[in-house]
Amino acid sequence: MDADARTTATVAADGAARVRRTSASWVAGGLVCAALLIAGLAARRPASDARTAGASSSPPALAVPIVPVRVRAMPVVLQATGFVVSEHTVQVRPQISGLLKRVFFTEGDPVRLGQRLFLIDPAPLQAELDSARAARDSTRANLERLQGLVQGNYVTPQEFINARASAEQAAAAYRRAAITLSYTDIRAAVAGRSGGLTVRAGNLVAPTDAAPLVTINQTRPIEVQFSLAQQFLPRLRSAQAGGALGVVVLREDGAGELDHGSVVFMDNAVNASTGTLTLKARVPNEREQLWPGQFVTVRVQLALEPHALIVPETAVQTGPAGNYVYVVVAGRATKRAVSVDRHQDDLAVIATGVKDGEQVVERVPTSLRPGMVVRESAPAPPRARIGLSGAGT
Repeated sequence: MDADARTTATVAADGAARVRRTSASWVAGGLVCAALLIAGLAARRPASDARTAGASSSPPALAVPIVPVRVRAMPVVLQATGFVVSEHTVQVRPQISGLLKRVFFTEGDPVRLGQRLFLIDPAPLQAELDSARAARDSTRANLERLQGLVQGNYVTPQEFINARASAEQAAAAYRRAAITLSYTDIRAAVAGRSGGLTVRAGNLVAPTDAAPLVTINQTRPIEVQFSLAQQFLPRLRSAQAGGALGVVVLREDGAGELDHGSVVFMDNAVNASTGTLTLKARVPNEREQLWPGQFVTVRVQLALEPHALIVPETAVQTGPAGNYVYVVVAGRATKRAVSVDRHQDDLAVIATGVKDGEQVVERVPTSLRPGMVVRESAPAPPRARIGLSGAGT
């Protein structure tokens, strides 16, 4: 019995040991699998993190205002800075010496053609005229007396000839005295606006005085002188052949129209120093908004260009190689050289470089670089796009 009991106990112990070894094997296998899984996840995490980091480091699209290139009819207008000049400027000077008795106008007032301006004391010259009249009458009477005597041979023909010469000299002296007396009454030789007086009544005046009594500038009509670059000469000549060249005169800042007129003078030579051609335009100036010496902006309309390519003036940039714009292609800003024909009304008329319908950056931020990804920003206010609305219609 004791031997059987020992055998049974030994068998039971061996079974328990096998169970423990089997459980340990399962636990070890589980631990190995867990370790492999953790290693695999760890190996994949850096790649995923790298992709996430790469995605977060890509710069966002730059928001810029974008407008299309348009085709529309545009007048061919040349713009220049000019200044107003009087067509007739008269310096009123005395032709005789004497005492200035009266002034018949207020300085700065407009004056009419022939209006009385000054009176120089006429008394001395009136006395000379009276003396000349007496001499004329005396010699004329003597000539009439001798005319009857010469017919009766009571005087020689030479005496009669001498008497006639004396009468003619006396008559000429009288006319000269009358003309000199008329110089005491000084009148306006041109209609216009008077300037400041340089002398007052009671002063002596003379033809040799350095300053004129007053200066009168004609203001209606009036002229505007300006210059244009020589490159526009062929266009000017061509437009002039078709009729008068119309001009619009604006304030110096170009903000408001002052008057309209036409070109009346084109110089016969280009200024070799500046490469410009001088022109003059005449305008009615009925409201006298233009003043001699005033600086203005002048626009000359040469023709109407029916199919002009236009972009906002702000879209055109200038670099070392010339003008360029940023064209948006497939969401990226591409730098493209353009040739600008002219600037007009906040627009640039493009000769070459872009096509109708292409998208360009309207206002270029300093951070924009070629090849950058861009997107359209919020629409600009209507005033900012003036000239492009309705373009192409």
